[in-house]
Parts: sequence; structure tokens; C-alpha cells
Amino acid sequence: MKYLIIFSLVALLATGALAGEVYLKDVPEGHWASSAVYELVRMGVTSGYPDGTFRGKKDISRYEIAAFLSKFAKYYNLRRSKDEKLIEELRAETALIKYQREKTARATQFFGSLSSQAMGSTLTPRGGKLDYRLRLNLVRNFAGDSSFKVGLDTLDAGFNNAAARSLTTEQLDMEGEFKLGGLDYSVTFGPGDVRHTESNGFFPSENNLVYRRPKTAITTSSKINKLSWSGGYIARQQASSGKVSVHELTGKLKYKYGQMALFFQPRYVFVIDGARDILAEAGLNYMLNKHLLIYVLVGAGDFQAGSSGLYVKVVKKVLDPWRTGTKIVFRFDKVGSRYRQSNLNEYEFIDLNNFNRLVLDGTADFGVRIEQQLNQDLSAQFSSDYVTDGSFNYGAAYAGTYWLWQIGLNYEFSSRVGAGAFYRSYNVPSGLSQFSVPVPPLSEVVGLGLRYSF
Repeated sequence: MKYLIIFSLVALLATGALAGEVYLKDVPEGHWASSAVYELVRMGVTSGYPDGTFRGKKDISRYEIAAFLSKFAKYYNLRRSKDEKLIEELRAETALIKYQREKTARATQFFGSLSSQAMGSTLTPRGGKLDYRLRLNLVRNFAGDSSFKVGLDTLDAGFNNAAARSLTTEQLDMEGEFKLGGLDYSVTFGPGDVRHTESNGFFPSENNLVYRRPKTAITTSSKINKLSWSGGYIARQQASSGKVSVHELTGKLKYKYGQMALFFQPRYVFVIDGARDILAEAGLNYMLNKHLLIYVLVGAGDFQAGSSGLYVKVVKKVLDPWRTGTKIVFRFDKVGSRYRQSNLNEYEFIDLNNFNRLVLDGTADFGVRIEQQLNQDLSAQFSSDYVTDGSFNYGAAYAGTYWLWQIGLNYEFSSRVGAGAFYRSYNVPSGLSQFSVPVPPLSEVVGLGLRYSF
């Protein structure tokens, strides 16, 4: 009896396997209709006649048509129900993923970086230093596109540095963003620009570099189609105690037309019961193609001083046109001698150059930065700023003119860890820096750095 049951099961499986594979004797392989016929077999619409033929050249009766259509409708309804079930499952899975992403986005985020740098001067006076810089950010995202961020930046207060930075008024910053009445708002509390000074004279190229930190400000913005606007209040200068000494009211209009964006920004700068100034900027940002971007800005300060009251900035970005990992940025700044007012806003509004140094009134700065990817992890950089007076003069007879350049290599061990080495040359032919501080006509620095992001 046991063997009979086993034999019956084997026969049944064999019969099922044979039934699943239908071969029609009168539909030869390669026939022009064979794929269509066997597709009907696969769908269960037909399996041929009992003698294993399809009889494709014979007439078909209405009974056979009715059987074909009935089996096809059954197959279609079954397939549709499976598809609808799959779609519902995908919708549920998509909703779950969206919920998890929104939940993650609302969660508290903590990130930052730690960098350390060892430097040594190669010419007299010789010296060295080792410092670090820690930057931390704690962000909490809320529903309704609202967020709150707290940041910490130790600036130049690292070890082997004489700088003493206040935690509350220089190292901490806070920013809140929210929507109200269809407008975007941002409220920021920060120290603003912090200038670094060298006390030992070993590194004149490091003296008077600027750490650009968030400024205390209240701004609002919105966008209607291609037109966007913003406006607000900015604390332009603050004492180390946190007291605001210079205030700014500003607005900005920006219109995007194709690959071009046009903008206009007026500024009203003032001291309460004191000096005041009005400036305006206009410009365009034009992306010719994915490899070339042009930025032009013209600013007016003293409207009665002619060209001495103007500021012109031109930036050209070349973004890997040869697909060799090459990026080049050319920058030109020309600042009139009366663009800004002394003791009010003389160090404001203009971006720092490649070495985080100020671009002063009555000067011209020719900057270039080149980045070349050598392989997946190794890259080379070259940066230069050639600074002349307002008439493009450079040399021993022109105090404050200088040429500062640097070449270096960076290696990325991972997406979080990197190291770099550089050589820097600082040429001041007059022996007087941009703030009339005596410096050697030539100073050189070599350095090594490590950085870690988390």
C-alpha cells in the first residue's frame, strides 16, 4: 500500500509537470504566429485540441470564441486584482517611508568638525605653533518647516594661542527659522565678524584674518514665481560685550529669468544719534552652461564721489569643463576710496578674499583659486590674491599692496577624515601690511593639518 501511494504521488507530479508545458504539433518553432499562440497558452485561454494541435487554418465557431473570451476575461480580472494589491502595498510602504523620513528630519541632529594645524615659518623670525578649531551644531527640526539651531565655534582660542574668546558673545550663535502668514522668518543671534591678530610676529600672513560668524539679525523673505524678496535688520558691528554699535536696515529683490538672476539691494547703515550711510548694490548671476558661471556686482556708496564711491566685483567659475576634476574660480574686486565710511562700515559688505582677509577701500584684489582632483582621494589646490592700490600700482612705493599665494595637497582618508599639507608665501614689497603694520618683505610658512567631521 505504501508503495502504491508513493507511485501515485510521483505519477500525479509528473502529470502536472507535463500539463504545465503544452506543445502544439502544428505550430512549428519559428512560425510567424507561434509567439502569439503560446502567449494565449500561457494566459490559459487555450491549450489546443486533445490531439495536441491548434488547427490555426481551420474556421472557429462561436462556441470556441465564447470560451476564448471567457478565459481571457478571467485571466485579465485575476491580473488586475494582483496589480491593484501590489499598488496598495507600494502605497502603504511609501507612506511608511515618508513618515519615517519626516520623523527623522524632526529629530534632533548633532554634527560638527574638529581641525588641527601645525605651522612653521621658514624665514627669520622662525617660529611654530599648533592649534585646533572645534565647531559644533545642534539642530532641532519641528513641524511646519520650523527649526532651531545652536552653534559653537572656538575660533582661534585653541591651545598655543594667546586669544581669549568669550563663550557667550564670540563663540556661541543661535538661529531660529519659522513660517508665519505665508512668509519665511529667520532670527539669528551671533557675534558677527571676529578678527584674529598675531602677537609673536612669526606669521604675518595670519595677522588680521577674519572669522566670518553669524550676525545678530531678523529677516523675512518670500517668493512669487520668479521673483523673490527679503528684508530685515542686521547688527553690523558689536563690541566684545555684545553691545551693538552699528545697525543696518536692508532689503533685496531678485528676479530669475532663464539661466540669469538679477538682483538689487539697498542698505541703510546708521549709529543711533550718530553717523549714517546709504549704499546700493545691483548685479546679475548668469550660468552660461553647466561648466561656466559669471557673477557681476556693482555697488554705490558715496553717490557724489564718482568712481571713488563705487565697488565692482566680477567672479568667473569654471566647473570641470574638461571632465578632469578641475575647478577654477577667478575673482576681481575694485573698491573706490570713498565707497564706505571710516569708523562706520569700512569693513562691511564685501566678501573676504581667498585667505579670509578684508578687501579695503582704495584697493584692487585679483584672486584665483584652482582645485585639481589627482585621484579619488588626493587633490591639489592653488590660491592667490594679488592686491594693488586703486590705480593698480604694486611695489615697494605702495604701502599695503601684497601678493599672497599658497599651494597644497589634500588627502581624504574617508568621508569624515582628511589631512593636508601646504606651502604659503606672503610678499609685501613696501614692508607695510594693509593696516600699516611693519612686516618682512617676504615670509614663508609650511603647515600640516588634520580634520575630522561627524
